[in-house]
This record gives sequence, structure tokens and C-alpha cells, in this order.
Amino acid sequence: MAYEVRDMSGSVFKNTRRDRDTSPELTGSGMIFGKEVWINAWVKTDKNGNKWISFAFKEKQPKPEVDTRPMSQITDDEIPF
Repeated sequence: MAYEVRDMSGSVFKNTRRDRDTSPELTGSGMIFGKEVWINAWVKTDKNGNKWISFAFKEKQPKPEVDTRPMSQITDDEIPF
């Protein structure tokens, strides 16, 4: 059975590409009110030593189309500058 993203849910996993202390410790994706989102999470500690998790959500944007034609097939009229 394929994984299906359901509304108001998501999953996070350990961030194996963490390159800075400020990078999220956990990353993943989910869906909020029918919109797909990226999820970032950090494990924090309060002043009493209790651990808690902070989340940030960012709406997924569609990937821009990439023109894969060779440069020889692109005309001067298609170049924006």
C-alpha cells in the first residue's frame, strides 16, 4: 500500500543533511487544510531541563519547469534580456 498524505497530518525524520547548528533537527512533510507543507522541527530545552519540540511549516511551491532544449534550439525572442 502506498503512503498517502492525509489532511492535518504529517511525518518528520532525522535531518541527515544538517550543516549548521540552526538547521532543523527533523524535517518532513504534511498537509494542512488541503495544502501540502514542508515541516521543520527543532528539539529544545526549557529552563527546567524539560525537552520540547518547536515546529515551522512552509507551503510547498510547485517546481518551475526547466527548458531541456539545447541552446541551439532556443531563439533570441525567447531570451528575456
